[in-house]
Amino acid sequence: METGLKLISDISRKGKSLNWLTGVLFLSDERFYNAEKVRLWETYFSELIVAGIGKEPESLPANVHWYEYESDGSRSEIWNAISKKVNNSWVLFLEDDEQPRFSSFPETQILENTQWPPAIINIQKENTTYHFYQMRLVNVTMNEDDIFRGHHLTDATEFVRSHDVNLSSKPIIIERESSVYSHIDIDQELSLKNQAPKLYLVQGNRYLQEKKYVRAAAQFRQLLKKQKLLPFDRLAGVNGLASCFAEQHKWEKALSLTKQSLEAESFQRLPYLIQFRIHELRKDWQKAFDVLKQYYERLSLFSSASFDRKIGEEKSLVNLANIALKAGHRAKATDYFDRLFSFKRGNADEAMLEKALLLSIELNNLERSVYLFERIFNDRLPPCQMDAESREQIDQVMTMFMKKDWYDYVSTIYKKLHDAHPEDQEYKRKLIVTLTKTNRLDQAKKMVANIV
Repeated sequence: METGLKLISDISRKGKSLNWLTGVLFLSDERFYNAEKVRLWETYFSELIVAGIGKEPESLPANVHWYEYESDGSRSEIWNAISKKVNNSWVLFLEDDEQPRFSSFPETQILENTQWPPAIINIQKENTTYHFYQMRLVNVTMNEDDIFRGHHLTDATEFVRSHDVNLSSKPIIIERESSVYSHIDIDQELSLKNQAPKLYLVQGNRYLQEKKYVRAAAQFRQLLKKQKLLPFDRLAGVNGLASCFAEQHKWEKALSLTKQSLEAESFQRLPYLIQFRIHELRKDWQKAFDVLKQYYERLSLFSSASFDRKIGEEKSLVNLANIALKAGHRAKATDYFDRLFSFKRGNADEAMLEKALLLSIELNNLERSVYLFERIFNDRLPPCQMDAESREQIDQVMTMFMKKDWYDYVSTIYKKLHDAHPEDQEYKRKLIVTLTKTNRLDQAKKMVANIV
């Protein structure tokens, strides 16, 4: 059952930064209702509607409409019904815990009835961001036809393609934490006469996660047979099929599809990651490095593909540094280590510091090698306590320094160690060697004379 939608007066619409836009927050569960968020959004949208199950919350602001729907209602039908009741030409549909980035919204003067900005929905999980495209910002004045198809899938593909709607090159950005498609019941969607094309993507990616690659590939092939597809979904279908081939070790087929995908649109990520993984498994380090470098160069740009994912900058820099080393690009690896340390503001883990230290020694970079050595070992040198493992590690590094003729610095380290452990003959012997190598012969002779 739906309640009547109260009209907002023209007075209340004045001063809103989005005075051309109706916002709709669809709540699949009452736990997603956030009164503070609704109050904030009410200051942006000229009209705000919250759709939920049951009665209107007492904390709902006075100028916000409540649209009540039955628990077994179709999400697409609810959205279509709301579209016919709003006061504005443009409507933005949001779900549950989503948070729009208002700065990404278009200016009203550049809006066109037949050019709609798609929405890119980002979900951050640890070091990976997942991207999904949907049509959420729609113009409801073009035609009386229903915009959305599907039961809960809310797919606008058919409407967009049948009414010659063009897509803006700049998407609006929506962030969320909950899953975008976990609520979709495949059998329920399949029972509809007119099925949403995006259904094949949802089912294909579920099979892919379940490692049912043959079934997943079949879904992606079915999608790609459709004539009326949105460009970001077509890319997702090609990339999904390439992922299936890669997982089945049909690498040439996977590489061919990723090449086609990138030729169609270079601003995406998954094709590069698929290529990188294949070259890495083949131990073709140069190709792996070239592909990952291209991926990294596009990291800050919008992806143009749905069901895409972005590996974060930190992990990308780690991979680039490691692959550059394997490909024989020592200087480039050092550069990526530098970027990594800058990105982490110096808080790199010890394993990464040790790898960077070895590389700096190999590249004859004394200043950087000293800096990294002290970053790793300063808390183990006197007056701090030093265990047997640390002693062995320090000796190994100092041996590498001496092979580079960096005796001045090595001498300061062994002087510090000898002063703290005068009974240790090994430290005394190595200090004498460094004093001799740095032409401090008088000091070296005195120490030799004192050896029992």
